[in-house]
Amino acid sequence: MAIHAHCHAKALTDPAFMARLAQRLPGRTAALLDTGCCGMAGAFGAMQSKYELSLQVARPLVEQLREQPAGTILVASGTSCRHQIEHLTPARPKHIAEVLAEALG
Repeated sequence: MAIHAHCHAKALTDPAFMARLAQRLPGRTAALLDTGCCGMAGAFGAMQSKYELSLQVARPLVEQLREQPAGTILVASGTSCRHQIEHLTPARPKHIAEVLAEALG
């Protein structure tokens, strides 16, 4: 499992807790990716005037995601992040709550 932390989480807390939490699930390993902003930032990346800039901001994240082994579960806590990742890659990221619910279910 690879985790992209939302900028809001990075600003308020140490997002490493998500990896520690995910690693406690049976049979799971998790790594917190060293990523920056996804480039979406709410409606910012959806604005026509900001779209190209949004793609440039997202490029390092997209490159890291493309390096993940096939079948890697991707976690992205931000709604904007998940939207941007789905828009720019074939990945379908999950919220950490979805991963926890699946493990408990």
